Amino acid sequence: MKRVKGIALFCVCAVLTLGAAQVYAAEKTEEKIESGIRIGGVDVSGMDYEQAQEAVKPVVSEKLGAKVELKIGEHKISLPLKKLGYRWSDDVIEEAVGAGKKGNILKRFKDVLDIQSHGKSYDIEIDATEKSLKENLKKQCEEYDLVAKNASLQFTGSGFEIIPEKNGYEVDYDATAKMIREHVDKNRDSSENFSVSATVKTTTPKYTAKDLEKVSDVAMGSFSTTFTVGGSYENRNLNIKNGVEKVDGTILYPGETFSCNEVYAPWSEDNGWYPAGTYAEGEVVDSLGGGICQVSSTLYNALLRAEITVTERYSHSMSVSYVERAADAALAGDYKDLKFRNDTDAPIYIRGIYEEGQITFKIYGHDTRPENRSVEYVSVTTKTIPTKDEVTKDSSKPKGYKSVESEGHVGYVAELYKVVYEDGEEVSREKLHTSTYAMSPRKIVVGTKKKQTEETTTKSGEEKTTQEETTTKSAEKQTKKKKQ
Repeated sequence: MKRVKGIALFCVCAVLTLGAAQVYAAEKTEEKIESGIRIGGVDVSGMDYEQAQEAVKPVVSEKLGAKVELKIGEHKISLPLKKLGYRWSDDVIEEAVGAGKKGNILKRFKDVLDIQSHGKSYDIEIDATEKSLKENLKKQCEEYDLVAKNASLQFTGSGFEIIPEKNGYEVDYDATAKMIREHVDKNRDSSENFSVSATVKTTTPKYTAKDLEKVSDVAMGSFSTTFTVGGSYENRNLNIKNGVEKVDGTILYPGETFSCNEVYAPWSEDNGWYPAGTYAEGEVVDSLGGGICQVSSTLYNALLRAEITVTERYSHSMSVSYVERAADAALAGDYKDLKFRNDTDAPIYIRGIYEEGQITFKIYGHDTRPENRSVEYVSVTTKTIPTKDEVTKDSSKPKGYKSVESEGHVGYVAELYKVVYEDGEEVSREKLHTSTYAMSPRKIVVGTKKKQTEETTTKSGEEKTTQEETTTKSAEKQTKKKKQ
C-alpha cells in the first residue's frame, strides 16, 4: 500500500516537473503563439504577433471587401464595407499570443494542455462606429439624393408662367445604417456580398406655385441707363451684355441674399469677360470686366425704386456719368460688392434687358405698398474739388512742347436722399448715404530741351568768356612782374 502511494506521488511529481519544464519553455518563447490556435480559420501556431498579423490579412481583406449593393430609388451602387467605415481590431492577435501565459504555473500548464488537446479558435470581427457608418454612407450616397425644387417663374410676352414645384427624396441615413449594421452583425462569419434597399424620405420644397401666384406682372421698380456704341466700345459693351444676362431671370425667395460678385465670378475670359476700361488708382486702365459697374449701378437704382433691402453698396473712386452722384454701385474684386436681400413675403423676379445703347432692370414681386405712395431719389452735391495741374518735365522734348496726357477728374462729395410722397405730398426725406469721389489731377508734359541756335549761342558765349578770362589772367601776371 505504501509502495502504491509512493509511485503515485512520484508520478505527480514527474507530471509537475514536466509541466514546469513546459511552462518554463513557454516563458522562454512567450512571444510565440501556442500550437493549436487558429484566428479566423488560419492556423497561427508558433507565430509571433507580426507573423500572425500578416497571416490573417487575406481573411481581413475579404471581410472588409464584402460589398453592399445599395438601392436608392432608381439607382444602385456597390460599396465595400471598408468604404463605409468598417475596420477590424487586431486585439484578437494579442489574445492569441497571451493564451496559456496567464495565471500561476499550474493554470498556465493546464491551459497549454487544453489548447494542445482541443485547439482554440478566435473570430475576426469587423465593426464600424455609428457615427463613422452614417458619415461614410452620406459621403457615398448624397449625390443620389433628389433635391426638391421650388416653384419658379418664366417670363413670357403676356406675363409670367408659373412652373410647379417638385418633391424630392433623400436617404434616411439613420435607418439605412441600422439595416447594414444588423446584417453584418448577424453574418459575422460571412464574407458574402449582400443587398439593402435604402430607406428614403420624401422632401418637399419650401415654395409652391401658390406662393408664386402673389408675384405681379407689373414691376415694383425699374431703371435704365444708356451707353455709347461703336467699335472702340465693343469690349465694354460685351461686358455689359454679359452682366445683364447673368442676372436676368433671377428668382430670389424670401430671406435670401443676392451677391453680384458671387454671380459674376470668376473674372476670366472663359466666363465671358473682356478687357475694357475701368478705374484704378485715379486712372482708367484695361481690366477684365470693365464696364460691369454700369450694370450694377443700373440694378441698384431699380432695387431702390422697388424698395428692396440693399445690404451692401460702394461708390466708385471717381464719379461716373451714367447715374447721378451717390446713386452708383461699384464692383471691385472681392472687396466692393452689391448685395441685397428679399425681405418681402413672396419671391422677387429680376428681369434684365440689353438693347443697343441701353440696359434696363425691372423688379417684380408682391407689391404691398399703398397706391397713393411713391418714392423719389435725389442726389445733392455738397462739395466740388477742382482739378489741379500736375506738370512733368521731359528733357527729350523741345522747349515750348506741351501735351495734356490726362484731363483729370473733378472731385465731389454727394449725398443721396430718399423722398417719400403720399398723394403727391412729401411726407419724409431720409439721407441714405454720403459718397466721396476723388479728384484726379490734369497731367501735363512740357519739354525742356534747348533749341540748336540757343545751344550754339550759349557755347559761343561760353568760349568768349573763357578767352576773356585767359586775357585777364595774363595781364594780371605781367602787372605782378613789373611790381617785382
